[in-house]
Amino acid sequence: MLNNPNITKTHRGIYGIIQKENQLLVIKKARGPYKGLYDLPGGSPEALETSEETLVREISEETSLKVKKYALLKEMRVIFSDFTKASCEKGTLAHTGVLFNVTDWEGDILTTSDGLDSLGAQWVDMDSLTSQNATPFALIAAGKELIHVADKTDTIISTHVRGNPLSVGRYIMIAGVMVYNHKGEVLLHKIASHKKWGGMWTYSAAGHVDAGENYKKAAQRELKEELGLSAAVGEELTSFDVYENGKKIAFHHIFKAVSDEPVLYDTNEIEEVRFFSIEELKHLSQQVPDQFFKGLLKLIKENKL
Repeated sequence: MLNNPNITKTHRGIYGIIQKENQLLVIKKARGPYKGLYDLPGGSPEALETSEETLVREISEETSLKVKKYALLKEMRVIFSDFTKASCEKGTLAHTGVLFNVTDWEGDILTTSDGLDSLGAQWVDMDSLTSQNATPFALIAAGKELIHVADKTDTIISTHVRGNPLSVGRYIMIAGVMVYNHKGEVLLHKIASHKKWGGMWTYSAAGHVDAGENYKKAAQRELKEELGLSAAVGEELTSFDVYENGKKIAFHHIFKAVSDEPVLYDTNEIEEVRFFSIEELKHLSQQVPDQFFKGLLKLIKENKL
């Protein structure tokens, strides 16, 4: 991701997630790429500081709260492409955040400016946070599902709230996995009838590339989440553009995994799973093509399996 030609700025910071009931503690950014947006309290480490020391200091400076108990949640990188540089050109930020859950604190919040990064701290309803008023990490803390989207060259251009309309020049990124057993048969799943493309056979597992992931990492996660399989995702079988009504909407990257493990799946999401021989798939795809997801049909017709 660091080789992404869209990126004009990088940053790494330490941030605290502080919640009570359905509210999240945020600061209003006074400067930088996130100027004017709600953000998590936190910032950059000073010389020789540990992440924990940075967390406690930054929250004290920006909110006046004294942190008493916390736990590391995760470290992740997001892409933010909606800021304007001093040159008035559009910029893209690759932002790495070390996120901590803060579960105990004391004091009253500082609602006025700290004279540096914050215009003041405040409690906000998590349901009120959107990509228009909050930073990616604040949205993640509020439980929003963030995905990466690509530009026309299939390069990550921004982080996006899943389900929201995409702007022009932004495309969905989908990672898929085809699971083979040691007989050379391939596993497919039938999409639950109440879902989009319900009743169709599709890849073994597939899903959006979440914020902080690349295609292969997303494929590995989807394999575990959808099928309960821990097999390592291996080589990429193919990648292609996906069109709907003549308009490009997504990029699909399909990987291979080999496993004879028992498959565990959510019956609310998946109606059925089974292994097929390659010859059987070729035959069925010709006889009943409407029973196969178009991306899978493409793999079969182009002999990519």
